[in-house]
Amino acid sequence: MAKKRAHRPEGHRPPSPPPGSAPRPRPPAAAAARKRSARTRFEDASRPVLVRMRALPTFLLPMLIAVTLFLGLALPWPWTGLLLVAIGLFLAWLTALSWPATSAGSRALRIVVNISIIALGVLKVLGRI
Repeated sequence: MAKKRAHRPEGHRPPSPPPGSAPRPRPPAAAAARKRSARTRFEDASRPVLVRMRALPTFLLPMLIAVTLFLGLALPWPWTGLLLVAIGLFLAWLTALSWPATSAGSRALRIVVNISIIALGVLKVLGRI
C-alpha cells in the first residue's frame, strides 16, 4: 500500500520574509559545502592547463622536456640551470596533481627525481657544476 502524501496546490510557495528583514541564516551544512578544500582549488586551477596539454600531440611534451633537460645539462652557461629548475618545478606540479593516485614507493621516487633536478639546476646557476 502506497503512502499518502499531503496535498499541495500548484503554485504554493513558502511565505517570503517581509521586506527589510534580515535574511535567514543558512544551515551549517550549506556553509561547509561552499568551502572547498585546498586540494579541490588546486585541481580546479590546474584543469585549464591540463586540458591544453591534453590537446597537444602526444609526442610533443616529452620531447620538449627531453630537449630542455639536454640543453640545461649540456650547455656551459650558468643561466641554463634555470631550464633544469623549470623542469623540476613542472614535474613537481605533476607529482602534486597525481599524489592521491600514486603508491608510496612511486611518491618517494618522484620526490627524489624532483629534488635532484631542482638541486642540479640551482647548483648550475650558482656555478658549482
